[in-house]
Amino acid sequence: MPFSPLWTVRVGISLLLLTPVAIAQTSTPTPSMEVTVTRTAEPVDEVPASVTILSGADLEARGVRDLRGALSMAAGVEGTPGGDLGGAGSVPALWGLREADAFLLVVDGVPWGGAFNPATTTVNLTNVDRIEVLRGPAPVMFGATAFVGVIHIIHRAAAQTVNQGSLALGSAGSYLATAVARLPSMGDWQQSLTADLEHRGYREDRTDWRRAHALYRGDGQYGGTHVRLDVDLSAVPQQPPGNLLLADNGVLQSELSPTVNFNPAGAKLNGERYHAVLALDGHSPWGAWTVTMAATRSLDTILRGYLRGDAFNAPPDAGVGDGLQADGYSQHRGITDLYLDAYLVHAVDGGTLTLGASHLHGAGQEHAINFGYCINTLGVEIDCDGARHDDEIVQSSNTRDFSSLYAQRDWSIGPLDVLAGLRVDHTIERAAGRAIDNTGAEPVIAFNGRDRGDHTRLSGSLGGSWHLWRAGVDETTLYADARTSFKPLATDFGPEAEVSVLKPETGRSFEIGFKSKTHGGRLSVDVSVFRLDLSNGLTFATTATGYGPTNGGENRYQGAEVETRWIVGDGLTVNAHYAYHDARVRVRADGSGIDLAGKAVELSPRHLGGVGLIWTNRHGWSASLEEQMVGARWLDPLNTLKAGAYQTLDASVSMSLSRGRLRLSGSNLTDRRDPVAASELQHSVTVTGTSGWYRMPSRQVLLSLEWPW
Repeated sequence: MPFSPLWTVRVGISLLLLTPVAIAQTSTPTPSMEVTVTRTAEPVDEVPASVTILSGADLEARGVRDLRGALSMAAGVEGTPGGDLGGAGSVPALWGLREADAFLLVVDGVPWGGAFNPATTTVNLTNVDRIEVLRGPAPVMFGATAFVGVIHIIHRAAAQTVNQGSLALGSAGSYLATAVARLPSMGDWQQSLTADLEHRGYREDRTDWRRAHALYRGDGQYGGTHVRLDVDLSAVPQQPPGNLLLADNGVLQSELSPTVNFNPAGAKLNGERYHAVLALDGHSPWGAWTVTMAATRSLDTILRGYLRGDAFNAPPDAGVGDGLQADGYSQHRGITDLYLDAYLVHAVDGGTLTLGASHLHGAGQEHAINFGYCINTLGVEIDCDGARHDDEIVQSSNTRDFSSLYAQRDWSIGPLDVLAGLRVDHTIERAAGRAIDNTGAEPVIAFNGRDRGDHTRLSGSLGGSWHLWRAGVDETTLYADARTSFKPLATDFGPEAEVSVLKPETGRSFEIGFKSKTHGGRLSVDVSVFRLDLSNGLTFATTATGYGPTNGGENRYQGAEVETRWIVGDGLTVNAHYAYHDARVRVRADGSGIDLAGKAVELSPRHLGGVGLIWTNRHGWSASLEEQMVGARWLDPLNTLKAGAYQTLDASVSMSLSRGRLRLSGSNLTDRRDPVAASELQHSVTVTGTSGWYRMPSRQVLLSLEWPW
C-alpha cells in the first residue's frame, strides 16, 4: 500500500472519537517526569520542549530489544538500524537530520560515546526504567555533543531491580539469554547485576553479530552523601553486512543481490567497551549537588571492504584501472573517554537555579592498511594480481577536550513556567595523520600532517510554558523555545590519514507547540512546529591550499510533529504519531563544485508516521502491534535517485504460564529491504561518484521464555 500521511490522520481521528467512550472507568496514570532537560525531576508538561517518555514496562510488553523498536513510537524519530557500525548499531534521525554524531546518546546520565560518535552497538535495553527522547538541541545541560536531540536511556536502580531471566531462540540462528539479579545488600549498599548473551543472525551471507554484556549497579547512602557505582562491560563481535545498494555516476546497481555479502573473506567488526561511573550527590546549605565521573575505553578490530561502483562492468581481465573490483582495509582502533560533570541546584524564589561545570576528554588512535581485492557476484573472494597487497599504510590520531560552564534558571510566574540557560564551551581539538604509499617500487610518504583548532563558544536556550487550563491532572499547555548550539565536525576514525580541523558547525532552532492531557490523564497529545538552521557546515571550495573541504555549508530543517497516547481501558493503550519534515540545502557544494542549494537533504523523508497498540488482559495474555510508515526520500545529494515509501510491521504476543511468560515477537514482518542509511565510508567525495546505502535488516522472529527468579 503506498504511503499516505492521511492514513495516519484518519486512524488517529477515528481512535480519538472512540476513546472517550472506553476510558471512563480506568485508573489515573502516574504523571511522567523527565530529567534530561532540567537534571532534576520535572513533569514533562511543564518543560518548554518536545519530550517523549518511553516506559520500560511498555518496552518489555512489546518485546523490544533495540533502538529501532524502542524509538518507533516517538514522533519524527527514526531509529535506523545498521549503518557503518554494523548490524548491532544504529543511526537515529531527529527532526529529519541523520548524522552519526548529530544527536547525543546518554546512558544513566553519561554521554555514551564521549567526545566522538554515539556508541550505539553497545546499547543494552535490559532492565530499563525508561527512555527520554528530547527533540532539538540541548545546548545548556549537554553542550556541543547534543546538536539535534538527546536519547537518554535510564536503567532501573539497584533497589528497583527484580530478579528475572529469559531464554529465546529465533530465525537465522538468533538466540538470547538474559539474567537480572538483585544481589545481597552490604549494609546500606544495594547491588544489582544484569548479564546478557545475544546473537542476531540474518539471511544475508556471512552477516551476524553477537553481544556479551554485563552491568553492575551499586548505590548507598553514607551520611549525607548518596554514592552510585556503575561498571558496564561489552564485547560485540560482528560479521558486517556487505550488501549495500550501490550507485555509480547516478545509476543504481540494482542487479546486485541484497543477500550477497561482498566483504573480503574473514571480514569482522569486533568491538570491546569498558565503562565505569562514580556518581555522588547530596545536600548543602546552598542546595542539592551532584558530581559524576566516568571513564571509558573502547577497542575495535576491523576488516571490511566496499565494492567499486563499476565492479562487475569492469571485471579483472578488462584492463580497467588496476583490475581490482573492491577496496578493503584492516584496522585497529582505540578510544579513551573521560567525563566529569558537577552541578548545584539552588532553590530561589519561584523556582531553581542550576550552576554547573563539566569536562569531556576524548582521545583516539587508529592504524590501518588499505588494499584492493577481487570478488565474484556470489560474494566469494577470488585470486587476482595485486589483491591483498598493502597499498597504503595509515595511522592517525585525534584528541578533543570540551570544558564548559553552564547556568540554568527555572521559575514560575503565575501560569507561566520559564526556563532559560547559558553555557560557555572551550573546545580544543588536535589531529595528526601519516600515510605511506606502498604501491611503487619503494614506500613513499604520501601524507604527514597535523592540525589544531581552539574555539570558545556561547550557547543557550530560552523557553516558556503557559498553562492555559488545568483541572486535577488534566491540563493544556502552550510552549515555545529558542536555542542556539554548535558542534565540531565529525571524526569517524576511518582508514585515512588526511586531517583537517575545521570550525564548529552552528545551529539555531525555534519551536512552538502545545501539550494536552484529558480524561484523567489517559489521553495525551503533543503537537509542535519547529525550524532548525545549520550554518558553517562541511562544503567544498577553493582555499589557500587548493580545492577541498571547508566550512560554509548551510541546511534548514523545518516541519511539524504530532504525538498521541490513549489509555483506552480494558488493558488497551494506543499510540499514534505523524511528522512532516522539510529538510533543504541552502548552501553546499560537492567535491566537483556542483551547487546543491535548494536540493532536499538526502535520506530525509517528508512524511513519517506510525500507529501502535499494546494490550493486556486479566487472564495473562498480552499483545502488541506496530506499523511504521516512512515516506519517499532522495538517496543522493543531486536528488536524482529516489527511494519509494514503505511500511514495516512489528508484533508480539505472550501468555502467562504457571511461572513465567511465553512470548513470540517479530520485527519487520513485511520483510522490507529498503535503503535506510548511507555509508559514510562508501560515499564518494563527489556527488557523481560511487555511493552506497545500507538496507533495512530482513524479517526476524524470536520465541522467548521469561520467568522470575
